[in-house]
Amino acid sequence: MREVVEYNIELSSLTLDKREILKHSGEEFREATLALVPLLSSLTAKGAYTVIKQEESGFITGDKVKYAFGKAERIALFVSTLGNDAKRIIDGKRQDPFEYFMLDFLASQFAECVAEYMHERIREYAQAAGMGYSNRYSPGYCGWNVREQSKLFGFFPENQCGITLTDSSLMNPVKSVSGAIALGRDVVFREYGCRSCGENDCLYKSKL
Repeated sequence: MREVVEYNIELSSLTLDKREILKHSGEEFREATLALVPLLSSLTAKGAYTVIKQEESGFITGDKVKYAFGKAERIALFVSTLGNDAKRIIDGKRQDPFEYFMLDFLASQFAECVAEYMHERIREYAQAAGMGYSNRYSPGYCGWNVREQSKLFGFFPENQCGITLTDSSLMNPVKSVSGAIALGRDVVFREYGCRSCGENDCLYKSKL
């Protein structure tokens, strides 16, 4: 059976990017937004990764991901989630549009932090094995059809981290991230190559 490495990640141990918060809240509502962070930081996220041989993947991707995986010897796959409690906390603020909107935004930021945590654990695995590692790529981005999500989840036990897929291949709970990272001696991480991508609604664009 393929090894799956699992993590419980305390959100209180992660650091949100306050520049991103300011960008969305504006200076006027910055403190009110930061006051909402403890509602989510008490949660424990879940994450897991597994490593497969490049030839095992069978993924059908766009050119950008295909190029990134071209020199891969192995591919690390990961899934992560804030869990259902995050949705419960956000939905509990539906009567307050500001708090509802900002909690949803903050949960997305935490989900990104958790995905970055998983990327870091995979980087450590790669370096210990004498391999390089790539950026992370997710179904639904960079020309990789979201329906490929089912293939990615097929390498994990059913309901890994409590995540299920809808008929349209979206993840439930909503604040979940999945992805793939190329590993190999000739694989190189590249700082956000977003300028070459035509997807304007991608969350990584905000990091430019």
